[in-house]
Amino acid sequence: MKILVLGAGVVGTTAAYYLASDGHEVTVIERHLAPARGTS
Repeated sequence: MKILVLGAGVVGTTAAYYLASDGHEVTVIERHLAPARGTS
């Protein structure tokens, strides 16, 4: 299954990791230049 994850924060990257390791084709889109820029 193709899955789009919006946001590369802690939750987005974790979700993408587990979905990809389960065999899904995952694309992550982030509005900032680097991941986890809005993480406190």
